[in-house]
Amino acid sequence: MRPLERLRGYLDGEDPKPAAAMFGLNAVDELDSATFIWLGPIIAESFGKGVGAFGVIGILVLVVAPLIAIPVSLLADRRARMPIALACAAMWGLFSLASALAFTLTLLVIARVGSSLGRTVSYPVQLSLMADFYPPRVRAKALGVHAQANTVGAIFGALGAGAIAQFFGWRAAFAILAIPTVLTILAVRSVREPERGAFERLESVKPLPLGEVFPRLYAIRSQRYVWFAGVYLVAVLLGAGLILPFYFKDTYDIGAFGLGVIGAVAGLGAMAATFIGASLAQDRLNEAPRIGVRWIASVFFVVCGVLAVFGFAPTLWIAVPILFVLYALFGLISPLLATLGTLIAPPELRSSAYSIGQVIWLLGAIPALAALGIAEWLGFGWAFAFLALVLLRGTFHILTVSRYIDADVARRDPAHVDEDARTDEDGRVLLLETKDLTVSYDGVQVLFGVDLRIHEGEIVALLGTNGAGKSTTLNAINGLVQPDGGNVWFGGVAITGEPPERTTARGIVQAPGGRGIFPGLTVEENLRLGAFLIRKDKALLAARLDEVLGVFPALRPLLPLRAGSLSGGQRQQLVLAQAFLLKPKLLLIDELSLGLAPVIVQELLATVRRLNREGITVVLVEQSVNVALTLADRAYFMEKGQVRFEGPTAELLHRDDLLRSVFLGGAPAPASV
Repeated sequence: MRPLERLRGYLDGEDPKPAAAMFGLNAVDELDSATFIWLGPIIAESFGKGVGAFGVIGILVLVVAPLIAIPVSLLADRRARMPIALACAAMWGLFSLASALAFTLTLLVIARVGSSLGRTVSYPVQLSLMADFYPPRVRAKALGVHAQANTVGAIFGALGAGAIAQFFGWRAAFAILAIPTVLTILAVRSVREPERGAFERLESVKPLPLGEVFPRLYAIRSQRYVWFAGVYLVAVLLGAGLILPFYFKDTYDIGAFGLGVIGAVAGLGAMAATFIGASLAQDRLNEAPRIGVRWIASVFFVVCGVLAVFGFAPTLWIAVPILFVLYALFGLISPLLATLGTLIAPPELRSSAYSIGQVIWLLGAIPALAALGIAEWLGFGWAFAFLALVLLRGTFHILTVSRYIDADVARRDPAHVDEDARTDEDGRVLLLETKDLTVSYDGVQVLFGVDLRIHEGEIVALLGTNGAGKSTTLNAINGLVQPDGGNVWFGGVAITGEPPERTTARGIVQAPGGRGIFPGLTVEENLRLGAFLIRKDKALLAARLDEVLGVFPALRPLLPLRAGSLSGGQRQQLVLAQAFLLKPKLLLIDELSLGLAPVIVQELLATVRRLNREGITVVLVEQSVNVALTLADRAYFMEKGQVRFEGPTAELLHRDDLLRSVFLGGAPAPASV
């Protein structure tokens, strides 16, 4: 059977050509990288440098490239990606050749920056392409093939570089190993661009403004913890990668060819493990993304233990097998690590998510530099032990990712992809939806899978006793609290995890039951503070203030008074007026009637009705069923953090199993408004 047909079978019938093409690009990239890593001591010696100085050069090279990579990755999220991937390959091939011609340290640094830039930009683009070439059911396997290229390139790069350098010098290694890059570019240029978001929903059909990219990605809970964990992982990979060749050269007096052989042997461990790991990763991801993440954490715990003892190996014959095991452990999880980012980030932001991560991961250079210092002053064993502790800290961030990833993957549910998906069977537009929303405070869970569906233009009551989770639900919707699980969609856009200032800018405003005022400020000052989103537009602010005083005329004579001197009903009107200033699409009102006289409640009900007629959708938290019946046609009833009832408010009167006498007393009788 031909290799491509075997690959098709491995990918469960999916087209093998894109995987083969991306494998080739990734492999030739690794040839250059492996040459520089494993010939590091030889190159450093030719310039009269040691592990510390040469390590600093390596880190400086890696720092510059990600900063330049971000604009290219932003472009890749807006334009065709295959030409960018091929251009990047041409760049690192050119600068790999330039490395061979660098006869001063400055020229070498420039050449390595150029080569690193090509690789750094290309990798996010390749991952974005692979995610659109292959569906989630086989994506880990496909990315396992892609990750295998790192190993193949590392093995042939280490062996080839070592052999060439042994006989012709290290410069010849860079020159000769640049040739496969040219051949690969010619071979893969016919691969067609895949459809962006072919298997998951696009969260933004139009390209986001550049200033919106990072906030949107950071609001995805598992994405930001992947970034945090990556800082520690990069510290270990960078620090260990720079130290390893010097460790074997200085401790065991290994030459260029010997270093290449050691690198190849270690790569064999990663090669075998990567194939196994891809299948295991796919099985775990198909079961649940969190299962895959927990598996990564468990492997990292083992790596920490092995890495801690590696540098104290008494002989070469013990050190090399331990290195083989370390490479195998990383190979086991490399397909899953690559797959996670493609599952978490929106399809239209995948390249940007990875390139931004690369910049954040530059912080890993700090502990990597510390490890280099420890290697020079205390010895290699203590340097590796230090890196084991660094990885241990990052592993706990990986465990945090497992808390959120299922919900973050679910937010790209195709059911929320377009306008049609946001309407129900009656054609009504679905403005707000929550799915499986869970929230905990200090480890105590208070919401248990809350599902809400709010249609545009309606008034919905959220009922229940104290402690039922009503206010927490509102706070999870507008971003005041972070959900542990589940998602919130507003206008079909996932807003889970977004902070209050962003949800408010989208049109969600919360009126916190008379508590949203500053008692020491005047009524007018409170109103101006409430209009913070439009404060720079003086004309609009003046027009809105005039409009709101037309809707709330009772506030006009109170403008110069301190808000703390107002009655309960007046305070509640002030809170509603603040909300109306921002012209929200959705108004969340928490405890409208609490502690107020019946006549005041009736006035407030009339005001809410008036706001609703202005086009504002209202969700009203209430304890009084009577108030809910007066104002809302539909209600949700919550008890102990769960929704126990959803339907017309009138039907609640027939649910004796839900209602308690406290709900039916202490509130005004229903009246027309």
